Amino acid sequence: MAVIAVTLLVMMVLIVLSVMSGLVEQACRRNHDWAGDIVLSRGSLVGFPFYDEFIAELRQNNIVLDATPVINTFALIESVAPAQLIGVRLPEFCRVTGFANTLNRPTGKPAPSFTVPESRNTHFGPRLTPEQKSRGSFIGKYVQIPLRLPDCPQDISLTVFGLNSKGVLTGSEAGENQTFWRVDEHKSGLVDIDQAILVDFDELQKFSLMDGLTDGRPPRTSEIRIKLKPDIDLNTARTEISALWKHFVLEKLEDADARTLASLLQDVTIQTWRRYRHDFIAPMEKEKSLMIVVFCMIGLVAVFIVFAIFYMIVTEKIKDIGIIKSLGGSRWALAQVFLGYGALVGLTGALMGTAIGWTIVVRSNDIEGWLNRHFGFRLWDPEIYAIDKIPDTVDVTQAAVIIAIAIMAAVFGAAVPAYRAGQLVVVEALRVE
Repeated sequence: MAVIAVTLLVMMVLIVLSVMSGLVEQACRRNHDWAGDIVLSRGSLVGFPFYDEFIAELRQNNIVLDATPVINTFALIESVAPAQLIGVRLPEFCRVTGFANTLNRPTGKPAPSFTVPESRNTHFGPRLTPEQKSRGSFIGKYVQIPLRLPDCPQDISLTVFGLNSKGVLTGSEAGENQTFWRVDEHKSGLVDIDQAILVDFDELQKFSLMDGLTDGRPPRTSEIRIKLKPDIDLNTARTEISALWKHFVLEKLEDADARTLASLLQDVTIQTWRRYRHDFIAPMEKEKSLMIVVFCMIGLVAVFIVFAIFYMIVTEKIKDIGIIKSLGGSRWALAQVFLGYGALVGLTGALMGTAIGWTIVVRSNDIEGWLNRHFGFRLWDPEIYAIDKIPDTVDVTQAAVIIAIAIMAAVFGAAVPAYRAGQLVVVEALRVE
């Protein structure tokens, strides 16, 4: 019974932690792919100017591989539904981030593409070339529609809100009822991003009045995404880029014209991708930590079971213990018998639990598919978890730690009975019968 208790506990812990670790790891990877390495951002829809000049300086830095501006704003779809708009320069954005991989995810089905009718065209952009139509992933001056709009027509009307450099909402025809072509779908696996609509950076900058033409100010952006060269420490790079930005701002403040935009430059934050996406990563990491705490509490049950069984063994073997002590057996020698027995129980249960749990984790997707085919039971819904399959990889180090903790728990459960066995008096032990 003690071995079975340890086996079940180890099996459950290994399965749950492997799945949770896989979820956290994939969440981190996808957030990293979306954000790049370092992000300069300002918590305002107004944005900040002089981004192209700073990007030019970044590209000359020996730790930066590339950088690109990004606009974050909001709009109304067909003047009814709210939506987040993200403006990107597609070639640059794909070099800095892993966005290109979200257009052709390995789901077993080709990425959907949409053909633009020859008879129609947007009023602000050129026609798509045949090559662009066949590729179906061209943004240009068009749009990336998220998967939550499956019934959306091939063209979509967006009403964009325009703010000038002072943050004042400015009405303009440029931001009203703009028609975009639906060109492709993206699926990053991140809920907030998959609900957003991606459009061309220059077009969105014009429609949101961030191009500076309305108020005679320099063009503005919401963020600058940065990709570092390989093997560059993120925190060290963030510190260096922060110093570079402060120097850049000080230079701009020496210019009388730029000084009027000081408030848009001084509250820009420089963050690593993990800090930038902290609000989306932290909940999953906390869930994993909570699961560890829960299973530690469950582990106390296994410790108690081992304790109860070994206490009963000591009680039943009092006469044998008395005989051994009468023949010269020491207290420590008797304690070692039960401690070794506890370690053997822990080792056996841990190895059995690891073997069973490892098998279930590795074959989890096959098991889920079998349940779905034969019983219609859907254990894992990709739409809920935003991941195509159950994580099916076991961390060897994590498994070794679980085995070690299981053995120590079993030994700890056997410690009190072992101590009691060692403290028995020979005369009292032999008087049992």
